[in-house]
Amino acid sequence: MPSLVTFGETSAVFVARDLGRMRYCRDFTIRPGGAEATVAVGVHRLGFPTAWMSALGEDEMGHYLRGLVAAEGVDVSRVAMVAGRQTAVFLRERLPGGAARHFYYRRHSAFSEYAPAMLDEGFIAEARILHLTGITPALSASCDAAAWRAVEIARAHGVTVSFDPNVRLNLWGREEARARLARYLAAADIVLPGLEDMQMLYGPIDAEGALSILADLGCGRIVLKAGAGDVHVVEGDSRLTLPVTPVAHPVDLMGAGDAFAAGCLAGLLKGWDLEAAARLAITVAGLAIELPGNIEAMPTWAEVARRTAGTESWNR
Repeated sequence: MPSLVTFGETSAVFVARDLGRMRYCRDFTIRPGGAEATVAVGVHRLGFPTAWMSALGEDEMGHYLRGLVAAEGVDVSRVAMVAGRQTAVFLRERLPGGAARHFYYRRHSAFSEYAPAMLDEGFIAEARILHLTGITPALSASCDAAAWRAVEIARAHGVTVSFDPNVRLNLWGREEARARLARYLAAADIVLPGLEDMQMLYGPIDAEGALSILADLGCGRIVLKAGAGDVHVVEGDSRLTLPVTPVAHPVDLMGAGDAFAAGCLAGLLKGWDLEAAARLAITVAGLAIELPGNIEAMPTWAEVARRTAGTESWNR
């Protein structure tokens, strides 16, 4: 059985090959795009069995995504293929420094109609960690209900709940997002927000303000990513700040937060404390943004070990 189960939508992403305004781009490449599937792949590459629960359209994009994630060794047995519904798609405009803009076409997708009854309670109950993001409840009322039911199942069976707000204000308004995501933050055993997420929800606050809000919500284990600077780790009464050395030449920032989550969750699965897990997360995210793509860029444990040891890899 998987150590980690994730639940959420993955889309087919058409990425512009050229930098600059997408209106002038004529060539695109297709890649997978979904936080939860990316985390599942990332944790699997770091040595743990994982599963991804979702729904895809019974179409070419759906078969492409399911096959790709399965080929990475992730259990996709709880990914429904829905006839008559399309797989979500979005377009990615590439900007300098690895930045990007996204244009979503995911309304009425197969996953948008995912309902609580589609969840496999026994499957979730056997996991050690359930990981969710704030993207899922933003997609539809039924997705919100299913995500919350997954949390209830996990808590009833003693499964650790991990939550990354991953705020997408182009999917819903700030007020709605703040109200509905607050209950997930409060219910989770560990939260992995970015400072930008908290600012989108609560306005122009700094890291101290974000940590105060999370504490008021009852979050006991927090790993707050404060942009390109520091990572703040809170566990009960213990608190520390870990410095982050920016990557000199980032290639692609897509999936950096998911790589961070994968590293942190893999550390916890190894039995490490939250500080050690957060340090691993920083390393994994740094490696991931040195390569293009999200799933494609997730590092292996051997690559992490080489980076932390400061050794080189010779290819000839």
